[in-house]
Amino acid sequence: MPTLPNGFVPSSSSYSFDEPGGVMRTDVDGGMPRYALDWDRGVQRFKITLVLDLMEFSVWTAFYHFQIAKGAIAFDMPLDSGFGVELHTVNIKPGSYSAARTGGALMVVSFIAETENHVYLMDSVGAGRLVDLFNTYGDQSNLLLARIARFATVESNVL
Repeated sequence: MPTLPNGFVPSSSSYSFDEPGGVMRTDVDGGMPRYALDWDRGVQRFKITLVLDLMEFSVWTAFYHFQIAKGAIAFDMPLDSGFGVELHTVNIKPGSYSAARTGGALMVVSFIAETENHVYLMDSVGAGRLVDLFNTYGDQSNLLLARIARFATVESNVL
């Protein structure tokens, strides 16, 4: 599977994503609206901006047209969907691509990438445990998890 060329990263100032959808809402006369889950999972759309110099833009153009067929072929791209930067398999949403030259020698490429959030790699039990861990240890949870990981991968190998 193709991977975004080395060193190409989304600009943090223009990096955002929307909700995965799947929730229905029904208005109720004289009362609170009712909500229901229409479907589970779903893709999220990430608004991506790449700021590239002219050489990088040449590489991007070749990658875009020939390796990923203008976004029709999925490719791996580093994104943060909530668990830190990880490779996500994405497609480019048709009609969302644009490229513009800045006043200098830079090109700004923008598109909407569609992918599944990595939260779906866990199940509801794991999600509940993550929330419980945070409720117990707060923002120190990362320190605890890092310490457990160090013990499991480094220190226990000595034994």
